[in-house]
Amino acid sequence: MPDQYDAIIIGTGAGGGTLALHLAEAGKRILILERGGFLPQEKLNWDTSAVFLDNRYHTKEVWQDMDGNDLHPGTGYWVGGNTKVYGAAMFRLRAEDFGVLRHKGGISPAWPLSYADFEPYYTRAEELFCVHGALHADLTSPDTTEPFHSKAYPFPAFSNEPRMQAIEDDVRALGYHTFPVPLALKLNEANRVESECIRCD
Repeated sequence: MPDQYDAIIIGTGAGGGTLALHLAEAGKRILILERGGFLPQEKLNWDTSAVFLDNRYHTKEVWQDMDGNDLHPGTGYWVGGNTKVYGAAMFRLRAEDFGVLRHKGGISPAWPLSYADFEPYYTRAEELFCVHGALHADLTSPDTTEPFHSKAYPFPAFSNEPRMQAIEDDVRALGYHTFPVPLALKLNEANRVESECIRCD
């Protein structure tokens, strides 16, 4: 191994992995440090009970909170980090999140940069991660908190599975508004045979 690197990246989740890609494309020498190995590919990867209730892929470590109480961090040590089991939701922070926010516990100060400064990078990330979604003009019931987008999502929102569509119809009949969650999945609904994502059961 060489002893000189242009960058050392600790962790290859969404942030570290994206940074590694762009540095590598720029010809930089990178050392990536990861605490764990590769997540085993098995049927239980797609079992929500195994993943989120049984914490099959989360560390068994017990941390302490500020009062000394036990805390189970819900984190995983894998190549790819928690993005291996995070559900692929790719929401943007809202424009107001970058300003002063008053919470029950105090005031969160404004960021030194605004949403507008980050917007082009959100767009690039959505393209990199093949995000499927829909904006206001595409929806009868849009997410009214969605901030400005300079470009539409790179792929259209996914259709609902039959049971989810029935639930959405019932919720809308009660007067509530729904909208598709922007998802980073390589699912080709028009050609399932060629799709990298299988939209498992």
